[in-house]
Amino acid sequence: MNRGLRVVAWAAALLYVAVGLIELLFADGTLGHRVIFAAVLALFAALVLVGVRLIDARPWVGAAMASAGAIAGGLALFWTGAALLLAVAIVSLSVLAARRGAVLGTQPA
Repeated sequence: MNRGLRVVAWAAALLYVAVGLIELLFADGTLGHRVIFAAVLALFAALVLVGVRLIDARPWVGAAMASAGAIAGGLALFWTGAALLLAVAIVSLSVLAARRGAVLGTQPA
């Protein structure tokens, strides 16, 4: 698997979880809203990490999961700027990794 994709995926997941925790602890609003926001960001982080992990076994399913989590997290945290850049990087790198995995998987032994 692509090392750069793993690094970017972990950076995005850490950003999502960190912002979710900061929102949970310090933001104004109801506790229910803060918990839901933190849980949704944690779900996006999990989608990215599981998708990247799955790219080796099922390239296109993994790329779709990682891309969905990255795009959703990037939109939820658009105001950070970094989330959008990480989302673009994850989508690009996961599709490249899936294409490379799909080509290697179809070659005869």
